[in-house]
Amino acid sequence: MKRAMVCALALGAAACTSDLSSPFSAVTISYDTQKQSFHLAQVRVATMVSLRHLSGGAGQVRAGGSVAVRAASVLDPAATVQSLRAKFILASPSDVDLSWSVINDIVYPENYTSLELLTAYYNLERARGTFTGDWALDAASLPALPIVAHASVTLDDGKTSALGDGELYYPPLATFYLPASATGLPLVFNLGAVAHALGHEAVAQIVWGESPVPAPELGPQHDPAWNSARHLSRSLAEGLGDFLGVALTDDPRWFDHSVAQSAATRALDTLRCGSSDMLLALAANDDTAPYDPFPLGSVLAGALWETSQAQASPQAGVQLTARGALASLKDLGLKQQASNGQLQLAVVLDTLVADSDVTLQPALCGLFLDRFAKLSVSGLPSCMGGKVVAPAVACQ
Repeated sequence: MKRAMVCALALGAAACTSDLSSPFSAVTISYDTQKQSFHLAQVRVATMVSLRHLSGGAGQVRAGGSVAVRAASVLDPAATVQSLRAKFILASPSDVDLSWSVINDIVYPENYTSLELLTAYYNLERARGTFTGDWALDAASLPALPIVAHASVTLDDGKTSALGDGELYYPPLATFYLPASATGLPLVFNLGAVAHALGHEAVAQIVWGESPVPAPELGPQHDPAWNSARHLSRSLAEGLGDFLGVALTDDPRWFDHSVAQSAATRALDTLRCGSSDMLLALAANDDTAPYDPFPLGSVLAGALWETSQAQASPQAGVQLTARGALASLKDLGLKQQASNGQLQLAVVLDTLVADSDVTLQPALCGLFLDRFAKLSVSGLPSCMGGKVVAPAVACQ
């Protein structure tokens, strides 16, 4: 085992007062999909440079600090991630100092916080490794961004969290925020939530060009076309994030572990159909009807998941579908630029088909055309002239 400094062992165990670097085995929290329970499990940490300070290829975990977000500043066309960090971060986080012991060459965190933060690092490492390894996303397009645990991150009123329910990534500051959990399961124990957050980073970095917000958010207010573009951008990010969380965990209900209040609307092992209400919601003004990105996002995520499961080998189908979804991000970014920010739903769906593996396209075309029919999607160029396989269960 490569180590920054070798921990002395006495009677098979000792508290480390020095440091370790990867590779090493450690105990973290994992979810058993068969038993449907969380438990302590031994894992292999591969990218750690400093265990003591939780720093390595997945990023550096820091803790504490306070952030006060001002919504008006986020929507300033001149804003950048760096300028918003300078405005919003009132107190900087500190380096962490992990506490652990080594028993039989396995790292055991010595307290709850150390277990929580080591699990967070490992889950980010695992998700990032799958995105850039098995799913072939260019690692340069998914940089290791700041990771901050237990910070106060509030909106204008100083009371409301700036993070959405179940979210770990905040695009305006390009930072992963790991909230403290007074009750219930910490989000960082949920690998699906971590993969969902990494999906948000991928969309923000690749599709939105590292901007604090997607281009449609800066468009005119109370304009139906711009409303549709900004709402679609939100649903795209949530839908791809949800699918990637399910794909990584093989758990279509990972939401239940951490986001129980909205899980019924996001579970991907039930039929997800588009509706005329979703079409109306796209064009509606936010001040009269705040847009909920999850219904439409769940239809997108559900169609991608169904496509993966319809293959002869669902495991191979998941890998191919996730690869195609991530491969589409670059083209979606180019098409957003070409449309001056007004990306349309049919273009999003067509791009996902075009960038998917040819073996997936018939099933994906059939699902998209069926699931989004009530949102005025009646044809996709990438589905023309090819074999479209109708889904086993169609929407009514």
